[in-house]
Amino acid sequence: MRKRLLKFVATVVVLITLSVGLAFVRGYEMNLGVVALKLGNGEEALSRLGPLARLGDGTAQFQLGCMYALGWGEPGVLRNDKEAIYWFERAGFYKEKGVDPGAPAELGVAESYAKGTDGVKADPVESAKWLRLAAAGGSKEAVAILRRGTTVSRP
Repeated sequence: MRKRLLKFVATVVVLITLSVGLAFVRGYEMNLGVVALKLGNGEEALSRLGPLARLGDGTAQFQLGCMYALGWGEPGVLRNDKEAIYWFERAGFYKEKGVDPGAPAELGVAESYAKGTDGVKADPVESAKWLRLAAAGGSKEAVAILRRGTTVSRP
């Protein structure tokens, strides 16, 4: 009985140690990726965030979506709507009933293009395109903005 208990405790300790170690590595890689992004090194950001995104990390998936939607980190990551939408959908932060998980992120991209923020120049055509994508994905806010015929304006 005592050997079984010791074996169980050892297994639990190993699992906790692995979990903490993996969390540390994830945080370290995420931090390096975000720093690379801030410094404009798209290739480095992609090499750090890409594996995390492919492993299912929602934050990394969202970051990749933004990188592709806005062309952040050029060279290395050129604007690519198809890739952006793919990663926004994978991020799945907003799994509301009937709403595409990428819709809130698409609304954010529309806002960035409307105001010229997040390192991109204001582009009303791009803003409208992303707003329509968000509305098609079920974003009630995007639908309301389109009905009003105004541009994206959030506090």
